[in-house]
Amino acid sequence: MCLLLPHPGRAALSFALGLVGAHYAQPPLYLVLFSCVLFFLSALLLATQRRLSTRLPNILLLSLVVCLGVARHQISTTLLPQNHILHADLFDQKCTVRGTIAEEPERGAAQTRFVLKLTEVETDSALYRVSGQLLVRAKEVPIPATYGDLIVLRGQMRQPQPARNPGGFDYRAFLARQHIHATFFIGKAEQIVAVEPQIGHWTYEYLILPIRQAVRRAIQQNLSGAAAGLLQGMLLGEKRRIPEDVRATFRSTGLAHALVISGLHVGLVALFFFTAFKLCRLSDALTAAATIGVLALYALVTELQPPVVRASVMASIVLLGRMLGRSGDIYNGLGLAAWLILAVWPTSLFTLSFQLSFGATLAIVGLHGPICRLFPAAWRREDRWVGKWIVAPLGVTLAAQLGTGPLIAYHFQHFAPISFVANLLVVPLLGLAVSLGLLSALSGWWCPLLATVFNAANYLVLQSLIYMVDCFADLPLASLATPRPDLVFLAFAAALCLLLAHLHISLFARKGALFLILAYLNFAVWSHVLHPRQLEVTFLDVGQGDGIFLRFPNGKTMVVDGGIRSPRFDNGARVVLPYLRYRNIDRIDVVVASHPHNDHIGGLIALLETVEVGHYIDSGQVCDTWTAGRIRELIAAKGIQYHRVAAGDSLTGLGGVGGLILHPTREFVSEAGESLHDLNNGSVVLRLTYGQTSLLLTGDIEKETDGALLAWGERLQAQILKVAHHGSRTSSQPRFVEAVDPQIALMQVGSFNRFGHPAPEVVQRYEARGTEVYRTDRRGAILLKSDGKSIEFDTMIGENTAIKF
Repeated sequence: MCLLLPHPGRAALSFALGLVGAHYAQPPLYLVLFSCVLFFLSALLLATQRRLSTRLPNILLLSLVVCLGVARHQISTTLLPQNHILHADLFDQKCTVRGTIAEEPERGAAQTRFVLKLTEVETDSALYRVSGQLLVRAKEVPIPATYGDLIVLRGQMRQPQPARNPGGFDYRAFLARQHIHATFFIGKAEQIVAVEPQIGHWTYEYLILPIRQAVRRAIQQNLSGAAAGLLQGMLLGEKRRIPEDVRATFRSTGLAHALVISGLHVGLVALFFFTAFKLCRLSDALTAAATIGVLALYALVTELQPPVVRASVMASIVLLGRMLGRSGDIYNGLGLAAWLILAVWPTSLFTLSFQLSFGATLAIVGLHGPICRLFPAAWRREDRWVGKWIVAPLGVTLAAQLGTGPLIAYHFQHFAPISFVANLLVVPLLGLAVSLGLLSALSGWWCPLLATVFNAANYLVLQSLIYMVDCFADLPLASLATPRPDLVFLAFAAALCLLLAHLHISLFARKGALFLILAYLNFAVWSHVLHPRQLEVTFLDVGQGDGIFLRFPNGKTMVVDGGIRSPRFDNGARVVLPYLRYRNIDRIDVVVASHPHNDHIGGLIALLETVEVGHYIDSGQVCDTWTAGRIRELIAAKGIQYHRVAAGDSLTGLGGVGGLILHPTREFVSEAGESLHDLNNGSVVLRLTYGQTSLLLTGDIEKETDGALLAWGERLQAQILKVAHHGSRTSSQPRFVEAVDPQIALMQVGSFNRFGHPAPEVVQRYEARGTEVYRTDRRGAILLKSDGKSIEFDTMIGENTAIKF
């Protein structure tokens, strides 16, 4: 009987496919476990048949590994204890929580963050024994506790927010991957009820934590600001200590890998200690063993981040091979590292850190050689400076960009051409900074004066590094916006990279690459040709404000309002623009501003500053706020065509969609632009019709406009109504609601807003007529598509939300 174990690389890929399948399909666990047993017994039975090839048993084994990946994902995400906080209805209630601090608190200038391992939650009515982890944020409140301490807090436990808009950040999923399912905010010292000092796990308390603190002290005794934050980020993985402006500059130049612990940093650590042990005249075996021990400790100190684990496993395999006198296969090392990480942390597959780490490494391993072979043979000789310092590093950079570029474009819609040159200059400085940082950390234990010398030298290196990156960022075309590729393109790019790595040795790879390119081009062309021509409307969740995106059957685009802009949050930059990048939209044909209140036009500033806009439409109301003035400046500076509309005007060129302006009349906005009944009542009211579908957008009109709108008679009726003024009781009067007679009423309103919107009686008024009411504070963005006959309707939040009528 011969039953061979799958190749580590194929096994890791199969396991990852199982995780992906479980993430999207979520099959029952009992069915998955039954499949595992079936595949294993079948492979075992076939392996006993000597006359049969081993290919079929190995295929069955890989199928078993796929099922194991599915099972591991389901066990990690769905098999939670019965007393887990997700099973208890405790969110958004005033309560007292009790638990132990699970890791070292992250203390900043104005905020402290820590993870609390819960044991009890007490409400006004009951005491619950619970399990699960809670993320606590304390703003400008000192936390007199550290790792392992028991702490009692009073306040509200909330469930993290999911993605509220298409392409938005899913904070709930992000925290769930760290096994955190609730958040807690401390804004007052009185919320801290009690603190009881305790000792945590001995490995963390007496080994990991002292090392982290010692490294931090060695750095901070002489360094501060951006230099200290950058070094701590590179050595300890403490990204939040790096100033945001520095992080933004590094990201924009494609050098984000320099800010966090990556395989490069682990390699530098391994090289540093390997050389140090050799200088101590240790044997090869002892040197390799000691270096492996240091790498294991370093992985623990940096909290087992996926890039560190991957690089540490690979380096350990190489060192073990050196001890045993054998050379290891790098693909085996990568597969083993991936399988180890995914088996322990299955949801890490869906993190950008894991994807970039393995994408860059695989691309460098597979494509570095083929890329270097594109240069003349005389150039790539390692005994010449051109080959050693130009061709080889450039090959690494190009390979890494090919491996990570599609992923960065998918997540950030960004590409930095300057990174090809920047990496050649930054990486040597990066290596020097890490080496000096390690010397400072080691000498800080026994000779602080020597650590000061190393920090002084490192200050010059770090400041030079920051200055150099700033210079690269200021160059023209240093950073370019890119379309967001779809998942089909990512799969195509991965397969193409795999084939490119074998072009020079395989005819099959050359034919396969050509076929793959032609197949994808056909897919891209035909998917565009066959894309249904329909009206698409997205009511964005912009909090307490309005923001609507429309795409018409002919491809023309429109934005109606853009949410609020404030010193703390700009909906234009944080919601509208990310959504447009997610949809690969770089031009808006028409912008409609319902009226010049900040919660409607504030977000339009970022839109006008960033995106090409053809036409700007409003009711002509004069407003002397900074926001309105800035928009007038942008319209003039950008050469945007401005149109003032009034009741009776029509919009044309919308691909078969009729656009009729129902309001305002001259009774509400004078010829001179005066608001005769305040700005709300001068809002633009727009009715759109596409076949049998009708949509009414009402801005912030109030009951004073009812007479003018009711005069439109049947033309006021609409299937879909954007409820006026966020559901305020000053709007949606009975006569107006009866005249519109909507099937669906959409309310754009902010969660826990201070205005009490929507008014309960307004919601009840619509529901009493059988109208379906949807609110962005509860359902996130609301999306609808219409082919002129039927409407497909969906929301971002909530189960079974897709309906069709």
